[in-house]
Amino acid sequence: MKKPSRKRWLVALTSLSILLVSCVVLSNTEVEKLNQDPNYWAFPGGNYWNWRYTELKQINKYNVRNLQAAWTFSTGVLRGHEGGPLVLPGSATGLPHDTLYIHSAFPNNTFAINLDTLEIVWEYVPVQDYDETVPVMC
Repeated sequence: MKKPSRKRWLVALTSLSILLVSCVVLSNTEVEKLNQDPNYWAFPGGNYWNWRYTELKQINKYNVRNLQAAWTFSTGVLRGHEGGPLVLPGSATGLPHDTLYIHSAFPNNTFAINLDTLEIVWEYVPVQDYDETVPVMC
């Protein structure tokens, strides 16, 4: 039997690399589409530049004083939360509703919340040693 040549291996490796890069580009296109719609917060800071700003006009300088909490959610962690939530449409997640994703500080629980019903869709609780809290790195 003939051994595969270096050229064949190089062609195969190059083809695989191109395929993998194209998958990344396609998934990035979906995120870019979400970034164009101010109704969704698809990045932790709102966009690639971490502006934490939205172009939505429902809240303005005339009605901001009337804001009140309409809903709250406890992750069960009493220390600070350093990450921001993500809001993604059902079209991006495959779920039939828009979803809020929240990740807590240690013990690093993650929640997916249905924004229509405000119920937990799923929760991920990693197995961790609670006696070994990771020190804060800030």
